Amino acid sequence: MISSLYKKWFAAMGTLILFISCLLPNSMTPYASAADAPVPESRSLLLYYGKSEAFLNGTMLALEAPVVQINNRTYLPAASLPSLLGVPVEWDATTGSVQVTTPAAFIQLQLAAKQLRVNGKMENFEQAAFQLNDRLYVELSWLNRFIGFKATVNEQLQRVELLYIKRAEAGSLFNDTMPNTKPVARFSVNKKSYRLGEPIIYSNTSYDPDGDTIKNVEWTGKAEAIFQPGLFKVSLSVTDSKGTVSEPFSYNVEIVDEPYLDEFEYKVYHEPVGTYVKEEEATLRAYLRGIPQLPNIATLEKDRPLIVSDSPETFTEKGFLYQEKVNGKARLYADHVNGMKEKVQFAIIVRNPSPDKPVTIKTTRHGEVHPSIYANLIGNEASIEFLQSDSTPESITVAPYQTMYYKKMPEFYPDQGMNVMYDVETSGEVYFSFVAMDAGAGIESVGMYKQLDYTGNVRGTFDGSDVSWNVDLTGLKKPSSLAIGDGTSDQFVTGVDAYVKEHSLNLGNYGVVYKIHMDHPPKMALLLLPRGGVFRGPFEINGSIVQAPPSGIMMDYQGYTILARTDGTEPSLDIEFTPAAGSAFPVDVIFYPLEDK
Repeated sequence: MISSLYKKWFAAMGTLILFISCLLPNSMTPYASAADAPVPESRSLLLYYGKSEAFLNGTMLALEAPVVQINNRTYLPAASLPSLLGVPVEWDATTGSVQVTTPAAFIQLQLAAKQLRVNGKMENFEQAAFQLNDRLYVELSWLNRFIGFKATVNEQLQRVELLYIKRAEAGSLFNDTMPNTKPVARFSVNKKSYRLGEPIIYSNTSYDPDGDTIKNVEWTGKAEAIFQPGLFKVSLSVTDSKGTVSEPFSYNVEIVDEPYLDEFEYKVYHEPVGTYVKEEEATLRAYLRGIPQLPNIATLEKDRPLIVSDSPETFTEKGFLYQEKVNGKARLYADHVNGMKEKVQFAIIVRNPSPDKPVTIKTTRHGEVHPSIYANLIGNEASIEFLQSDSTPESITVAPYQTMYYKKMPEFYPDQGMNVMYDVETSGEVYFSFVAMDAGAGIESVGMYKQLDYTGNVRGTFDGSDVSWNVDLTGLKKPSSLAIGDGTSDQFVTGVDAYVKEHSLNLGNYGVVYKIHMDHPPKMALLLLPRGGVFRGPFEINGSIVQAPPSGIMMDYQGYTILARTDGTEPSLDIEFTPAAGSAFPVDVIFYPLEDK
């Protein structure tokens, strides 16, 4: 028999609440169909143990009784469920029961008999509810089976933090015991219509009424820009973390017949820096061939001779590949492939010819790579390391008449190659020798090897190793270019082959570092277009490496890499580049002016 006090409470309440779904007007005009779906109601609750006060969406709410915690379980007063969660609670005097209607179930609690029915099926009353001071309490986690909120207990603040996304559909009872509402796909665009090639900005405003995470987004017809006039349908579907897929949402994007950017220009303006943009050869020749050459003041710095060992590039016998003396600054450059049927050792050997003076060798910059069969890889990696080399200089001392290894590379197998670059400074005269020798051989065996004959490519000691370019971009109004490695506008460095005492030309300027400087560059895109064959190589742009291309290789007139963009406010732009071994030249650095679009 229910107590008189309890009867009075229910009599006073009567029918506490009528559960009415909240239907909100759609604000995403001009969209239709899925846009008309009702919007859910979000309830954020703070419930404090032992207190009859709560906060609903930041507003204080008085409860019928305090929230209770017993044995680490949280209990809510049943009388407060309508105000807290919008869940209807009714007293049925004919059966002596409390009836709770949730989104997932109809719950009946017979108080005198302590019986519990969920959708007509008996369950354990003690696990779900209890009575205290003539009040009915319902256990929080048990109740959540039929409502679907997210609750966290904050022990430090002694409170429950609860988030409930209340369903917006009409009606309040659903047949599934673990409800999961479909997510809602929504998006908007930033303009009513667009010109040809104008960027289309999409805002994905999809949501899940249950508060589940959107795990997958699938677009159909989405384009960053469209280059034909007309109406173009774009659709979006989303999937929540439970695998439920939304209804598709669609919108027609209008493109008016007014030029903005064509397809080639759009990529120049909008593809990210560092992107390799593939294009048809005819398109590249139409836009980037025959464009004006920029005025360029080039200076060869002659304080550091360049010593190049690249012949025989593929050696078929062991021996001395090249040898030169150094007294002061020099750059050592070597690029070789093992053309033998056995593994070998490549080394740079240094000899001090003085009978009484030791010589100190300081390495101020270096680039090297382990042996590999991929020619473009070893050239690219060695160039990156050299351009980025900022380590503390290393020093070795060579005693009088001493011969020692300056560098001894790992053994490499048939068809593997290597590429190395070193900037050195010596305190006296020494001889550097580039040697292919028996794998594992000691330094004492070096005298048995002969000098190998020149077979092509590049070998010699050249006048300088750094070229400085000052590029004048004043008045840049249309695409213009600088050629690297063409032998005409960019002259190849000259020198002498110390072995045969003949004139030598550094075809491709391998080992040379280009230092390209521009004052006050205008708003522009900086592109790299290969036109001599296979290419892969790094550029250091204002101190940061950009690889061209970011992966793989480029071929002549098949695409370009976007090296940089400027917005017209930069005081200067500086580029360092060294031709990577395995790459073909010439290449064009193209300065493409950008309008304010």
